[in-house]
Amino acid sequence: MNHVANSYDIETAISFASLFCPEIIEVDDCIFISEFYNGNIMELRKLYKNTKDIEMFVNSWSLQSLVKECDVINSSGDYIEEFAKAIQYFWQLRVNSLFPSRDIVVEIGEEIMGEEGLTVTLYQKGQPK
Repeated sequence: MNHVANSYDIETAISFASLFCPEIIEVDDCIFISEFYNGNIMELRKLYKNTKDIEMFVNSWSLQSLVKECDVINSSGDYIEEFAKAIQYFWQLRVNSLFPSRDIVVEIGEEIMGEEGLTVTLYQKGQPK
């Protein structure tokens, strides 16, 4: 904690907090990270067969997008994987606290839904709609 306190301002700390504990919304029985959702549920229902695919598409986030070009040389796959595991852990806590009766999965994988590299996403398990 001292490193963060000594190296970053409060605005940066809030940004980090929102990264690990994002605002989650529900739209038409779908669970979305609000920053990723564009208000286009009707279009998404036409493109995808089920809620799981819609949620995976909207909520998929390439962790490569977080790594700045100047950091590519300094970042190893191990650090990115550890970061992905931290995101997965905290997003899972978040959705479990907001939607305790739903079976929501936070998944890490390569190129999920066409994203580049290591990706994290979340979706409801077993949603046929």
